[in-house]
Amino acid sequence: MPHIKLVYLAGAAAIALAIPAQAKAEGPYIGVSAGIALPEDSQNSGQFDSTVPATDDFDAIPMDTSLGWTTEFDTGFAIGGQVGYAFENGLRIEAELAFSQYDVDTHSGLTVGGTDIDGVDVAVLTRGAADAGNPTVGAVIADGQGDVTNFGLFGNVFYDIKTGSGFKPFVGAGIGFQAVDVEYVPSGVDVADESDTVLAYQLMAGASFEVTDSVEVFGQYTYRAGFDDADIELNLLPATLGVESGQSIVSAGVRVSL
Repeated sequence: MPHIKLVYLAGAAAIALAIPAQAKAEGPYIGVSAGIALPEDSQNSGQFDSTVPATDDFDAIPMDTSLGWTTEFDTGFAIGGQVGYAFENGLRIEAELAFSQYDVDTHSGLTVGGTDIDGVDVAVLTRGAADAGNPTVGAVIADGQGDVTNFGLFGNVFYDIKTGSGFKPFVGAGIGFQAVDVEYVPSGVDVADESDTVLAYQLMAGASFEVTDSVEVFGQYTYRAGFDDADIELNLLPATLGVESGQSIVSAGVRVSL
């Protein structure tokens, strides 16, 4: 009967809509993602590249004397773009452009030659005249101004775990280069404004969900860091400082099969 056929057709249509569309299992794709960057504290460490002359108030600081302090950062943001190829066996390879930025919260614990000088007159660094009215080193560097910007190019490998549905967990790893741009201006003092490019790596885990036969959305956790610190030449002092760039990134994005 016609009305029974209509019921069957309606039921078949409902079942088809209820089953997630299967995205292409193999082929090229492009993607974009955005999220938050959660940077680790940077244990900045380096040394003086030349001798800082003595003044009437302070002794000279010899060349090669160690220098260091801790920098804490605010939560930042991250964006990325990907071009890749998915294989039938669950492997994916991709090239990724990655950008992240986060502001400085505060600096603390400045040491010179292993001695903490947070409580010393800031003139020990500026080589000005010591004065009871001057702020301490700790008071000056505690002011959080500046930021760190990271721009990287990575080659990634992923493995998508097939579940027989539109939901697919995945894990991955990548290696590449990252330009680390550091701007430290506590209390408006130009301490550093320099960049360095380092070899970097990232580890990823997340899950994707198929929206249509060519589009899927995904959520991802990424840990990204340099194999070495970024070497930053300071402006305030004749010294080079190693700055760490470890960060966790929580992001969401979309991939489109081509």
